[in-house]
Amino acid sequence: MKTGTIALGNASLHIGFSQVVKANQRGLLREITEFFVPENQRGNGEGSALLDSVCEQADDAGIFLLIKPDTARLAGFYARHGFQTLQDGENTFMVRKPMI
Repeated sequence: MKTGTIALGNASLHIGFSQVVKANQRGLLREITEFFVPENQRGNGEGSALLDSVCEQADDAGIFLLIKPDTARLAGFYARHGFQTLQDGENTFMVRKPMI
């Protein structure tokens, strides 16, 4: 699975090796560190299509995806794409296991 910035239409995200997990333990874990859709473009499906594509690539490679949602609304968005809460509270983290 490629790391770096991935874009689809107006939506973009950055995926890389997690900085919250020690380097020797990262293995099949990647972290989405930025996910951006311009406010005036939200709700048209570009963000969902991009995330679906990244999740499909992660599934094919057996990669776990980690994300830190900024809001409860975003946590709901990620949950609809298969992410589960790993840690809740002030520092919420969500993970998506590969669906092989």
